[in-house]
Amino acid sequence: MNLSFKYRVLLPLLAHFPQNIAYRLASFSGRLSLAQHTAAKATIIEQMQRVFPEKQEAELAKMADYFFCMTAREALDTWFFRTCKTQGQVDDFIQLENFNYMTEARQAGRRVIISSGHFGRFWMAGVGMRAQGVSVGTITRDGGKTNEHGLPEAEYQYRLKKLAWLQACFGGPFLIEGDLIRPIYRALDEHVMALFIDVPYTGDKNGCVNLPFLGKEARFPLGPAKIAKSSKALIVPFYVFESRGGLCAKFYPAIDTELLNEQEIMSHLVSLLEVQIRAFPEQWWLWQALPLMWRQ
Repeated sequence: MNLSFKYRVLLPLLAHFPQNIAYRLASFSGRLSLAQHTAAKATIIEQMQRVFPEKQEAELAKMADYFFCMTAREALDTWFFRTCKTQGQVDDFIQLENFNYMTEARQAGRRVIISSGHFGRFWMAGVGMRAQGVSVGTITRDGGKTNEHGLPEAEYQYRLKKLAWLQACFGGPFLIEGDLIRPIYRALDEHVMALFIDVPYTGDKNGCVNLPFLGKEARFPLGPAKIAKSSKALIVPFYVFESRGGLCAKFYPAIDTELLNEQEIMSHLVSLLEVQIRAFPEQWWLWQALPLMWRQ
């Protein structure tokens, strides 16, 4: 599917349909796109097979198909969260489970970082939180003034638009990775900041740590742990799961980063990520990047 058509015509059009119909049509468009992503699908199946050797290829192929439909639904979210503003509308869209882990930390006067992996429709947690009166910011690799990652122009323009809409909906600052880190400390005094477990990149100034992950040793950037330690913030992990019943953002007990070193913090976060991947492998976004994470 042509990217310009997808982002300028198809998704804005689907956003005018009733929600259930719109997301079914988005899923259908994801299935149609499989013909254009045969190589990507094959790579995802190959990486899943390395982690789940006991699973048959037909089952892995079904998971890969689900993944492409999920990414289409996630793209449609970009248009829906522009209009789903009231608490009632958002409550019908996404449920917050164990949200008290986050609110109790804030009520105690602590700075709070929420942390997740690139899993499920993770952005929608911020939409649900804002409807409950909690503003959220983040640090992103996208959003710079130049297309430094070499994305197709239509994809680059879509991501800029998406981040602008997300920020307006979340209510907190969206900082660009690589800029001065000091603003995040000020932001944590007023907002919850979301940080994500990502793949290692060459020249990451925060360094990386090796941890067991999906049966091998993998490298992970230390950024979330370093920021949490230096800002004396609690980390509340969260994961967003999708099902036929809708979306659920599940929050986990807060990690007191002052009691742990950076490697211990990341070990806790990565272990929790692995639990989600093993339970719902079709909802993890980074299967194609797994060799980069495993590479020593």
